[in-house]
Order: sequence, then C-alpha cells, then structure tokens
Amino acid sequence: MLKLFLSKPTTCILTAITLASCSGSMSPDQQVQGHKTIEAKEIIAPWQSNDAPGVAVAISLNDKIIFSEGAGLASLEHRQKIVPDSVFQIASVSKQFTAFATLLLVSEGKISLDEDIRHYFPELSETPRVITVRHLLDHMSGLRERNTLAAMAGWMEDDIQTEAQLTELVVRQRGVNFTAGEKVEYSNTGYALLAAIVARQSGQSFQDFMRERVFQPLDMTQTTIPNNRNDIIPARASSYYPEGDGYKNIIAAGEAMGSTGIYTSTLDLLKWAENFETKVVGDKFVFDMMEERSIAANGKASTFAKGQELRPYKGLQTWSHGGRDAGYRSFVLRIPNEDFELSILSNRTDFDTAKMAFALVDTFLGDTVNYQNDIPEEFNVTTKTDLAAYEGDYEFFPGTIFSIRATDQGLTFAAFGATRDSLEPLSQIGQRQFMLNPRQDISIKFAPPTGGKSANFEYQIGLHGSINADRIELQAFEQEGVEHTEYVGVFTSQELETRYSLTSKDGQLYAKHARLPVFELSPLQEDQFTGLNGPLQKVEFIRENGEIVGFYASAPLSERIKFVRQE
Repeated sequence: MLKLFLSKPTTCILTAITLASCSGSMSPDQQVQGHKTIEAKEIIAPWQSNDAPGVAVAISLNDKIIFSEGAGLASLEHRQKIVPDSVFQIASVSKQFTAFATLLLVSEGKISLDEDIRHYFPELSETPRVITVRHLLDHMSGLRERNTLAAMAGWMEDDIQTEAQLTELVVRQRGVNFTAGEKVEYSNTGYALLAAIVARQSGQSFQDFMRERVFQPLDMTQTTIPNNRNDIIPARASSYYPEGDGYKNIIAAGEAMGSTGIYTSTLDLLKWAENFETKVVGDKFVFDMMEERSIAANGKASTFAKGQELRPYKGLQTWSHGGRDAGYRSFVLRIPNEDFELSILSNRTDFDTAKMAFALVDTFLGDTVNYQNDIPEEFNVTTKTDLAAYEGDYEFFPGTIFSIRATDQGLTFAAFGATRDSLEPLSQIGQRQFMLNPRQDISIKFAPPTGGKSANFEYQIGLHGSINADRIELQAFEQEGVEHTEYVGVFTSQELETRYSLTSKDGQLYAKHARLPVFELSPLQEDQFTGLNGPLQKVEFIRENGEIVGFYASAPLSERIKFVRQE
C-alpha cells in the first residue's frame, strides 16, 4: 500500500525543496528527485492563488508518495486553501469504480457479462438487438444519453436530478442510437444502469456496496458516494467557473451515480490506483477484464471501456481517464511498468487536467529507460489535390455540422452556413493534420482519402482524446424558399414527457419550451432544421399525405426521439 517518505532528506525535498536548507549529504538519486520536485512545483505554480480556485495533485512511484501539493482555494467564500486531502467530485473517473464493482459480481457469478440487461432491468423496452452487460461496460450499447434526454425534456443544468428521475427517463425510451455492438459511443446511461444492476444483484445500495467492498478495504477514508445532494462531505471543495475578472459558483445539483457521483481526494485516488498493482481487492479475473479492449462491428476499439483509456505515450503504456461535472475536473493515470500513479483534481471549469498530468509524467519519468521523446513527424505539404479530398461537410453529432473549404490560401474550418468572415484558417502540423486552435491545442486529422475523398476526420482535443466527424453529402437546397408557417404547431413527446411550441416570426421558425429560452430552427435540408442554440439540435419533420404530423428530434448521443403534432 502507499507510504509516505519520512526520511530526513526526503522531508527536506518535499517541504523546503532547496538542498541548502537540509543538513547532511544527499545521494545523487535524492538530488535528482529534488530537482524533479522543483519542476513539478513550477508546473503547478501558475495555479497558486489566494483568490481563485485551483488544483490538487498527488503522485506515487514505487509504492511511495513522492509528490503531493495543493494550489488555489477550495472555497472562495471561506478562503479555504486546497490541500492534498481536499475532497472533490471525480465525475466520470467514477466509471472505473463502477466497472470494477460490476466485475466483482461477475467473478462471483451474480452477474453474467453476456446476459441481456433486461434480465436485471426488465423495465427497459426491447431493442433491435439484445444489449448485454458487456455492451454497457464497453460503451457499445447504443442507449440514448440520459443527460441529453434531460436537456431535451426541458431540465436546466442546475435542476435537481435524482437517480430515480433519470432512470425513469431512460425507461421511457423506445428507441436507440444504433444496434448494440455496432460501434463505440460514450455512454453515461450505460454506467448508471451498471450501478443499478450492482445494487439489485448484491442486495445493497450502490453506496453501501462500494463502501464495504472497495472503499473500506482500501482505507479510502475520504471517499464517499452521497445519498443525496444535502449530505455533508467533510473537506469538500466547491466548484466554479470563470466570469469576467472573477468566478461564479456551479452547484453540483445532480444525484446521479455509476457514471459520476464519487467524492474523494487525490491521496485516496492513489490508494485506488495502487490497488491495480497490490490487488488487495479483486481477483485475477477482475483485473484481466478491466484491461480487455473489445472491438465493435465497425472495427473500432472500445477506447474508454471499463473507465480506462489505454494510451501509448512517449514509449510508456498508460491507463487513464478524466472527468468533468459542474465545475469539477479530474484525472487519474497509471503506468504499471513504472509503478507510477498520479491523480489530479480541480474545482474550476477552465482547468486542463490531462495537460498537467502528462507534463508531470515527463518530469518524473523522462529519464527512465522506456521513455522516448517524440520525434517530429515528417509530412508532405498539402497539395491542391489533397485540399480537394478534404473539402466537404462533416457531422460531429446530429445537426452539428462543420464545413471544410479549400481556398487559394489553404483549408478553412467553419460552422455550417457560416459567413466568410467566420472562416478559420487551418495550418498544417502533420500528415493530413491541421491546427484549429493553438491556445486550446485543438487540431483535426483527416482519414486517408478513398476514391478522392476523406470519409471523416478526428477532432483532437489536446491530450483528452478525439471526436470523430463523418463526411455527409448535403443536397443543393435554397433556404430562402422554405415556407415556415407549415411547421407551426404544438408537438409532444411521450418518451420525454414534454412539449414544444413552434412559431413563425419575420420569416424564421422558432421553438419554445415552458422552461427554456426561445431558440431558432434554421433550415438545413428539405423538412430538416438545426437548432444549435437549443436542446433540439436536429429536427426532421414527418409528413403523412403531405401534411406535417410530427418530427424526430436529435442531439449529441440521443437520436430520433419522436414528437407528435397536437390538433
């Protein structure tokens, strides 16, 4: 298990830092470690503040905590500083724990990986193909994203969302995004269902199961899953977002679990990460399954399966996962071959946890045998033929379309239908790869052209991963000729238990929900509209005998929810 260095030389390193401040000689290894600690403090230094939220970091190497530090404030109201044992919500890092809990019960024969989830959750509707527990673990279920469904139903971000309410929303669904196993699509819905299955099959609440089977055996004394939003959590950091010259609170109002919901500290997270080496909790089957990467029918691997991303980094094999919920940001990383574990927790929305995590990997493992500095990629400068292969329209999510256009100066990137003033130039940084936003390290990389065209591109978000955008073919379409008045009416959805009123004004179509601001629906294709400023991001109208009788609404990770026009 984890232990603190308590020797006199090491105590000097972790506190005073400077070698001159310690009496007695230091070995070369200790001097190197001291310099690495200084570098780590410099990485964290920009977040040191007496009037802003910040970050906590803890690192373990060879079963010893070699670095733990806090920067900034846990509470702006009370001027409470962040320390290594400050408690944050870890958001999607919770998925690691949920997968682990599921596999504990699989190992005990209480859950079957290839069982229809309706065996454990009979309230769910039938689907085109059986969805199994394995599909949930691998993000291949095709189930609609419940957070998106809640937004489409008119729930505000800071509304209280109980687990029971969200589960009921999922149970009401009568459609899926795709056939189970067809492809990989990140799913909070799937992991929430896994937590519910664990509770049903163990005979305990998910909170009690995790406390008795995981947190207590690993001595994770600061880790909890609150029963509701009103629970007292000692040492909890508040969460914030920047606004103007200051910050505003973001209240973590949700009561979801399984996909999110765990509160812990950086030091407790190290105990969890270390368990993958010590195996105090869990057997060989559990740990083998945590590393399994399944392949979807379309050939894509389940990158984030079991709440762990397997990523090669500069010659090192890393396992990691990040999270974001309200103003909380989290990241946990393991490099088993180096016996290296790292945890980062922040309470501000603008914090890049992955960037700091891998910078600290560079600092502490940059001199190890397996570490390899990146060699700049050699690439051919884009030709006019290449530009023609990349030009086109690409869809991230339903209704979220970006246009790539070739100009005499090179490629440009813009939202679909944007004016020429909105075109962003793309500078080439690699083979088929272009930089979009240097400040946020956002780039796009096109697939090798087939038949003279790239089928898709990857929207790379720094070190956090990428989103695939597929090429779509849009038909020639005159927006000015659309008669908006024929779409006017009241439309309701049984799956969402909600209604929208569509109105026309000054030649534009608008959607209104009782709890939301009015947003515009812009023509995209015949009988298709986009609503990027609202929760219905793609609306496809349904006609019968030429008359509008309803529409299908889609948004990120939730597709084709049916609405019916009311007389």
